[in-house]
Amino acid sequence: MGTKTRLRRFNDMTIPKFWWIGIAFLAVFLSCNVLTEWHEFDALGITLWSPDNGLSLALLIESVAFAPFVFVGAVLADVFIVGVQHDIFVTAAAELVSTIAYVSLALILRYKLKFNLREIQLSGVTAFLVIVPAGTVLSSSLYCMALYMGNALSASKLPVAMSRFWIGDTLGMITIIPLVTTVFTYLSRPNWSLSAYRISSIAVFVLGTCFGFAALIGIGEKLYYLFNLLFLPIIWLAIREGYTGVAVGLVVIQLVLAVITVFVGYDIKDFSILQLLMLVLSITGLLLGAVTTERRMAALLLREQKAELARMTAYAKAGAMGAALAHEISQPLSTVATYLHAAQRLLQSSVARAPVAEALIKAEAEARRAREVLERIRDFVSTGNLQLQLLDRPDLAEKIAALCREEATARRVQIEIESVHPVPQVKADRIQIEQVLNNLLANAIEAASDRSDARGRVLIRLAWRGEVVVIQVEDNGPGVATELTDSIFEAYQTTKPRGMGLGLSLSQRIVQRHAGRLWWEPNSPVGARFVIALPIEGPAQDAA
Repeated sequence: MGTKTRLRRFNDMTIPKFWWIGIAFLAVFLSCNVLTEWHEFDALGITLWSPDNGLSLALLIESVAFAPFVFVGAVLADVFIVGVQHDIFVTAAAELVSTIAYVSLALILRYKLKFNLREIQLSGVTAFLVIVPAGTVLSSSLYCMALYMGNALSASKLPVAMSRFWIGDTLGMITIIPLVTTVFTYLSRPNWSLSAYRISSIAVFVLGTCFGFAALIGIGEKLYYLFNLLFLPIIWLAIREGYTGVAVGLVVIQLVLAVITVFVGYDIKDFSILQLLMLVLSITGLLLGAVTTERRMAALLLREQKAELARMTAYAKAGAMGAALAHEISQPLSTVATYLHAAQRLLQSSVARAPVAEALIKAEAEARRAREVLERIRDFVSTGNLQLQLLDRPDLAEKIAALCREEATARRVQIEIESVHPVPQVKADRIQIEQVLNNLLANAIEAASDRSDARGRVLIRLAWRGEVVVIQVEDNGPGVATELTDSIFEAYQTTKPRGMGLGLSLSQRIVQRHAGRLWWEPNSPVGARFVIALPIEGPAQDAA
């Protein structure tokens, strides 16, 4: 995202809104400091869980213009809540370099890795879980070095302080930022409700968490490996509720863990070991939750695409029928108009009465008006603006193959996709090209299923030839019927009992509108191959 875009996004935020968000952040930030100052290291404000710094990074990801609020909040927390003993200038210097590190991390996440707080994408979550631990190495190093340079931290304690600052910062960000995404997700759902399915998920999670903590704390000895029992409720949430469920579950487990270790008597060394295990649990749970959420979103998108393709197919067939009917009807109407015009001239040259001539004139006018209406309908259904966008051919082929794979499996047909070499993106209308591929693939599956040996096979081959992307759909069925070899792309040419014979005709029209070509050729040794050739840059204008 360029500098102009970032400035435009900041300008869209009104000044009162900016200040209200900043003040609200300060209130929540200071409250987190009051509630989470557990196992503080050497009165330096370094804790093993820093949800306040997670909030800081979340705010900076939204806009780095909030950096002054992050800096002021950190200084206020150190002075008035934590009560650090070192000089105020050392505090300010440490928090300043820490804020700079957070700003850098936020810029990398948002503008380089395209991480978005309001979206759940596996690629974004993976990048987040990789870059945050690496980024907090920088923030912990800068913060502790500032304290060391200000004589607030001794050299012997520097490595321990840096490691604990890193654990607290990393866990704070990895637990709080997914929670912020979860809040945005549920706020965007107007009809969210607590279903019986979700209630059962929460109940099992609570029981599993209670059992895990009972085993971890109830046994007199400190058996850290019993922490692994807490993986079970998190995995349960990941499978049942996805990323958002895991985000809430991790915060609950972290809060319970922090409170219990304070009251049971775990010292800071024991708590640091548990926090490292908590870090592993968080990364594992968030990755599994993101995978579950993405699979559900992909399944939902596939269902929507299938419904959209079915709807577009119905509209396209109706449009093709309308165009054909308009063409067929306009011809006889044109002939009628010609005969009427001739009759009018004959009557005018004879001694016919005026009413007859007037009636013929009206008949001619009505016939011409009907022809104009039909031609207008034909123009409407056969043309329209192309919605051009850059399409990834392999992804598009995978999507259409996924839509047809269930039918292919039922017909004992195997679908394969082959890319000869990396295929560039091509500019085209997504819905229309999907319609063409869906039609060709459906025809190929039906043809391959006619084999008596149940070894039907359909291959989608992608290639790149100069400025043209080539897509081939071939099958090993019986091939094109002899009576259709010369007219297969003409309307109403079909051998299917219930077919309309419009699919290939419509597909060819769509490809031609993209300034491309669609043809067929025999497939050796058996079957047929349909080939689509599309220019990478798309049509200069609607090629229809």
